[in-house]
Amino acid sequence: MELTPHIDYNDKMPIFMQLYRYIKNEIMNNRLTVNDQLPSVRNLSTHLGISRTTVENAYQQLLAEGYIFSEPQKGYYVNQLEGIVTPKVKKSTIILCNQDVSHTYEYDFKSEYVEEKNFDFNNWKKHLNYIINYEQDKLYTFGSVQGEGGLIKAIVKYVHRTRGVHASESNIVIGAGVQPLLNILSLILKKDNICKIAMEDPGFNRAKDVFSDNNFEILPLELNEKGINMNQLEQMNSRLCYVSPSHQFPTGTVMLIDTRSKLLKWAYKNKGYIIEDDYNSELRYEGKPIPAMQGLDQHDRVIYLGSFSTVLVPAIRISFMILPDELMNCYQKDKNKYAQTASKLEQLALANMMESGDFEKHIRKIRINYSKKSEYTIKCIEKKLKDKVEIIGMNSGLNILIKLKRNRNEREVIEQLKKQGVHVAGISEYRMASSKKDNPILILSFRGIAMNKINDGIIKICKIIES
Repeated sequence: MELTPHIDYNDKMPIFMQLYRYIKNEIMNNRLTVNDQLPSVRNLSTHLGISRTTVENAYQQLLAEGYIFSEPQKGYYVNQLEGIVTPKVKKSTIILCNQDVSHTYEYDFKSEYVEEKNFDFNNWKKHLNYIINYEQDKLYTFGSVQGEGGLIKAIVKYVHRTRGVHASESNIVIGAGVQPLLNILSLILKKDNICKIAMEDPGFNRAKDVFSDNNFEILPLELNEKGINMNQLEQMNSRLCYVSPSHQFPTGTVMLIDTRSKLLKWAYKNKGYIIEDDYNSELRYEGKPIPAMQGLDQHDRVIYLGSFSTVLVPAIRISFMILPDELMNCYQKDKNKYAQTASKLEQLALANMMESGDFEKHIRKIRINYSKKSEYTIKCIEKKLKDKVEIIGMNSGLNILIKLKRNRNEREVIEQLKKQGVHVAGISEYRMASSKKDNPILILSFRGIAMNKINDGIIKICKIIES
């Protein structure tokens, strides 16, 4: 244990008395509790840069007043104070927002929990242990601000092979999740006088929050069957657009090639940029893979975002951003201002996992597992709710949307479901602009709910919709 009081050498009060009062205060406020051992006289005098006699005098005063007791050959300990009322600790008035209130739902279609079968921790530990046992020397230093070279190299190969993305190692920045990367990006863009952003509506709230916190003007962009409303975008005074073309969140819409081409032309014409969030692109269950829009870009106008957290486990926070040359040059000038937020050990372990082929084996495994879950959830919906809802976004991702055919209040439906132990999200949670009055759309995530709970959960949803 260490004690670090503020010693005022200009104070007329002797130093031993300042130390005595500090320790007494710590005991009275329960920061030092019964049987806590105090630092030895020698250690505390060395730590504070004061004489042993000063520390000894403070301890003797505490001993005399009964705040501490001594054990021969062992040291000083905090005493049990009987009959002394310790002051109450002031209750904090700070409200913790978004705190987990530990409310559990029997049928949780909103959970981000990952079932054990969908992540092999023994395999992950194998790669962690490899780094600890054979590359331990790399762990004694801070990592690269931009990200670990081995992981960057593995990402370049992976996104080219699986997503058709063209990138060089020098253009990739790694971070602990998409939000820290977007925060860096927003600072870079503002230097280019880009202060407005068109964003899909409904869309990814956490991305919107980052740009909003950095004082960007948020321009809600309507979705349609082709992806986004290009006519609306053309009329906006913006040089920046945020899209998820391969699997739009939360609707699951895929942007058509015609819209992608128009969007790329828009960016080139306006000397602007497209942020392509390739969210959950690995989890496509039917049809051919849809290449990333970045691979079609001929003019270096696409900023590509990818994340490993959704396909591994939420606790492993590693995402990456591929910047166009112009923005990368800006980043390089200021990169030492930004700390690397992703764990160096986890970056090295993930690189090892990708190089060994284990990562792609993992992707194949979860794609099969989630495909089965998706198919089963859809069957249950079709069986119980066929005439009551329209199913949206079926062949990819971790969510299925159901649009109620009856006009109901979405919030009321969700609250009624909660009372029945069913947790779902509504699409209005992800809207930015007040939309036209439409029938409720519920978002059912099958990621965290057990297979044997899905059917009973759908039955309960059916009863509420019918009521």
